[in-house]
Amino acid sequence: MVASRAAMTESAAKVALEMAEHMETLAAAGEWEQVEDIVIRLRGIVTSVPEEERRDVLLAVQRSTEHVEAQARSARQSITGRMSELRRGQAAKKAYELR
Repeated sequence: MVASRAAMTESAAKVALEMAEHMETLAAAGEWEQVEDIVIRLRGIVTSVPEEERRDVLLAVQRSTEHVEAQARSARQSITGRMSELRRGQAAKKAYELR
């Protein structure tokens, strides 16, 4: 039983770390809906990691989450910039149409 519990512990921690890494990859690709799905699943997996190992896993997941947040902010800024360009273009188009 001790061996199987150790395997489950290692397995849950490993799965959580792999999911966190995959979350970063998806964020880099702009797959935000999939990132959200992983976040939800990751919460459940982390709670199944035994307390004595949970801290290390949580720190790794936190680092991944911070990277994902940085990518999200960058994507938002990019989209905001593009929207501003489109609005300026639409305003210029209307100005030319009035002439």
